[in-house]
Amino acid sequence: MSHPTGRVVALFAAVLLLVAACGGPTPSGSAGSATASASRSASESPAGTAASGAPSPTGGVTTYTVQPGDTLSSIGRAWGVSVAQLQAWNGAAYPSLATDPGVLQAGWVLIVSGGSDATPRPSAPVATPAPTPPPAGSGCSAGNRMAAGSPQTFSTIPGAGKGVALTLDMGGRLDPGVDILRLLIREQVCVTLFPTGAMAQSEEGQGIMAIVRAHPELFEIGNHTMHHCDLVRGGGGSPTTAPCAGGPPSTSFITHELTDAGAI
Repeated sequence: MSHPTGRVVALFAAVLLLVAACGGPTPSGSAGSATASASRSASESPAGTAASGAPSPTGGVTTYTVQPGDTLSSIGRAWGVSVAQLQAWNGAAYPSLATDPGVLQAGWVLIVSGGSDATPRPSAPVATPAPTPPPAGSGCSAGNRMAAGSPQTFSTIPGAGKGVALTLDMGGRLDPGVDILRLLIREQVCVTLFPTGAMAQSEEGQGIMAIVRAHPELFEIGNHTMHHCDLVRGGGGSPTTAPCAGGPPSTSFITHELTDAGAI
C-alpha cells in the first residue's frame, strides 16, 4: 500500500502539469486563411515546451495550429516555407514529423516562421481545366453528330471509329423493358433508345425512363414521335391507331408529333 503523502504529492504534480498544459491560448486558422496566427515568443513555441528538452529558437516566432485536412506541403505553401524547413523547426517538438512529413495531426502547433510578423500568403483560385471531349468512336458517344438538312443516306460516317451503334425502339410492348435494361447495365453496353411519347408516359414506360435517366453514361434518348404514326402515308400508331388515322398527316400534326415527344 502506498503512503498517503505520496498520493498527495503525485496529485499535486498532476495538477501542475495540467495547469502548464492549459497555460496559454492556442492560435488557430487554416493554411489558406488570410489572417496570420498570433506571434509567440521563444518560450511559448512548441520546441520550447517539447518533452525532449530541445533548445528553443531564438527571437520571436510565428506559429500555426494544424487544422483537419492540412498537410505539411499545404502549410508550407501558405506560409512560403519549404517542407524541410518546417521539419527542422518542429522536429524537436514532434519527433515523428522529422522523419515522416506525412504524419500530421490536427491541433499541433507548428512554427511556420522564424519571425514574429509573418502572414500567410493569399490563396490563389484553383483553375478548373476544361473537360476534354472523348475521341470519336470511344465510349458511349461518338461525338460527331450529322447536321440536319435534306434527306441523306450514309453507309459510313467519317471518323466514327469501329464502334457499333446499338439502338432499341420503345413503341410497343414494354413488359421485358426493365429486364433488358438491367442486362445492358450489368454488361455495360451502350445503347440509344427511341421511345414514343405515349409509351414514355405509361406506368411501365416511366419506370424504364427512370432507369435510363439514372445511367447517362450508358444510355442516350432519341425521338420516336408521340404516337408512332406513319408520317408519310398516315396510319399506324402506338398504343392505338386513333391519332394516326385519316390519311397523310398535316405539317402541324407532324410538328406536334416531334415536339410533344421531345418535351416528354
